[in-house]
Amino acid sequence: MYRLCLAICLVLALSWNFGCSSGPKGVAPAAKVKGTVHIDKKPIPTGEIHFGMTGVPPRVLEIKDGAFEGEAPIGQNQVEVFIYEEGPPDPKRGGVREKRNTVPGKYWGANTTLKATVTDSGPNEFKFDITSK
Repeated sequence: MYRLCLAICLVLALSWNFGCSSGPKGVAPAAKVKGTVHIDKKPIPTGEIHFGMTGVPPRVLEIKDGAFEGEAPIGQNQVEVFIYEEGPPDPKRGGVREKRNTVPGKYWGANTTLKATVTDSGPNEFKFDITSK
C-alpha cells in the first residue's frame, strides 16, 4: 500500500511539474529576416550567417550568392559570418576533411562586431560588408 501511494504521489508530482511548465527554455520568438553579405565588396558565394542571443541557440541561415533569408530571434542579435574552406583529408579521422572558417575572428565567435536588431514588425533587411583583413 505504501509503495502504491508513493508511486501515485510521484506520478502526480511529475505531471504537475511538466504540465505547468512555461514551454521550452532558450527558445525566443522569431521574425523573418533577409539581406546580403559581402566580403571585400564582393558577394559571398556560399557560407553561413548566424543570428544569436545570450541563452538562445543561434539561427543558422545559408548564404548563397551574397544573399540570405530565414528567421532570427526578435531582439538584439550577435551576428556571425562563416565561409568554410575544406582542408586535406585527415587519415587520423578516416579521411574526413576538416572545415575551417576563413572569415577573420572579428566577425564570428565571442568577438564578433556584427549586430542586428530584429523586430516583430520588420522589415528586418540587413546588409553586412566585411573585409578579409
